[in-house]
Amino acid sequence: MALLVVTGLPCSGRSTRVKEIQSYFESRLESNPSLSRVCVIQDADVHVDRHVYESQRTEGRARAAYLSAVRRALSPSAIVIADGGAGLNIKGSRYELWCATRELGLRCATLYIACPSTLCHAWNTRRRERGEPSYTDICLDELIYRFEEPTPEARWHRPLFTTTTTGAPDAPECLPTPLDGLWEAITQAKVQPPKAVTLVRKKTTNNSLELLDTVTQAVLGAISEYRAQGGAMCGSISLSLPQFIPPPPIVFTCPPLNTFPSPARLQTLRRQFVRVYAGKAEYADSLALTSQPEPERHIAQMFTAWLQETLTSNKIHS
Repeated sequence: MALLVVTGLPCSGRSTRVKEIQSYFESRLESNPSLSRVCVIQDADVHVDRHVYESQRTEGRARAAYLSAVRRALSPSAIVIADGGAGLNIKGSRYELWCATRELGLRCATLYIACPSTLCHAWNTRRRERGEPSYTDICLDELIYRFEEPTPEARWHRPLFTTTTTGAPDAPECLPTPLDGLWEAITQAKVQPPKAVTLVRKKTTNNSLELLDTVTQAVLGAISEYRAQGGAMCGSISLSLPQFIPPPPIVFTCPPLNTFPSPARLQTLRRQFVRVYAGKAEYADSLALTSQPEPERHIAQMFTAWLQETLTSNKIHS
């Protein structure tokens, strides 16, 4: 149904707001029969420790793992609240999630919780004194410096809602969370259509298109998880897709590359593959992917082989 991206400075008191939003959304699920659940994705859900943001290398892996988790949770029957901590403090990450919702025909809204850096530091220090997860002062300063404030001028932030938290650590002053406005935005706002370049214009007479889209997305998700765990992108890589394919895993042979393609570039390649093979299934019944004994495994093997060939041909630039 929709994705709500929650952003703001680290330690800006977002967790309390997110719980409030989740509770409110769940109380209104009955009024919308097409919705079945509200899902909150946070750093802890992908085992992201706050210390990962002290290194550019570990931070990149943490961002990839988090964005992959949010993409997997997106569904026409769910409201997903992305509260990724410092992982959503740059506009590039928020743009990727906006693109993902457009591809799936879902709504997207942004909530910006503005908070003074002094209050963020005070709350972070208090958490450290209590032995709770916290940032080092140097790391927090760096994250605050690099924070990119969302603006309504950027289309991937619209509709944009803003609220503030100020005051003292013991007595914060919080503007009300715009609950009614958020609910209306994620249930009634106009759905942004996919970009023309990525729109599949032909519709197949079977569910080949759905299988192509779902399985290839799962393959990229498995690759992101493998990279997030520190795996080297070279040689034969075993990709586990238990939600679709029983063991043995799919083997992806990655050719030697100076730089592995970015997640955005991989998504572009995935869409190209889907368009090509969906078109083939449209015009030739013998190519219908659902006629295969194990269609999910067949698609995953075709996609990894195609991806390997494309990377080897040196036709992509990450």
